[in-house]
Amino acid sequence: MLFRILDPQTKGNQFWRDFDRLNDELTRSILDHQFGSSSNFPPVNVYTKEEEALVTCLLPGLEPDQIEINVKDNLLSIHGRKKAEELAEGTEVHRREIFSGEFHRTLELPFRVDQEHVLAKFTNGILNIHLPRREEDKPKKVSITIG
Repeated sequence: MLFRILDPQTKGNQFWRDFDRLNDELTRSILDHQFGSSSNFPPVNVYTKEEEALVTCLLPGLEPDQIEINVKDNLLSIHGRKKAEELAEGTEVHRREIFSGEFHRTLELPFRVDQEHVLAKFTNGILNIHLPRREEDKPKKVSITIG
C-alpha cells in the first residue's frame, strides 16, 4: 500500500504532481537568480566555418515582424517579444512552461561580421542567420621563405 501511495505513476496522486511542480519552479527560480531569466533566453546553436558563422535560434510561435536582428563588429543581437496566450475566463493554469514576453540574446562571435551581406531566414519557428566574415578577418596563409 505504501508503494502505491508513493508511486509517482499512480493516477490521481496529487502529492507527487505538486512535488514535481514545486521542484520545477524551484529549479527555474535558482537558474533565473544565477543566470538571469532562463525563460528569456531562447536556445541557440552557433557554428563557424572559415567563411562565415551560422546561428540557429528556436523561436516557435513568433512571426518574423516580432524579431529584430542587429549586427555590429563581432556582436549579434536578437531581440523580440512573444505575446502571451489569452485564456478564457475561468481557466486555471495548472502548468505554464511556454515562454511569452520579451527576450534578448547577444552573442559574441569569434570574428567581425561583414554587415552588408548578413542573411536571415525564418521557417517554422527556426531562425537561421548567416554571418559572413569580414575579408580582413579571414585567415591569411603565410608563406615561409628559406633564409
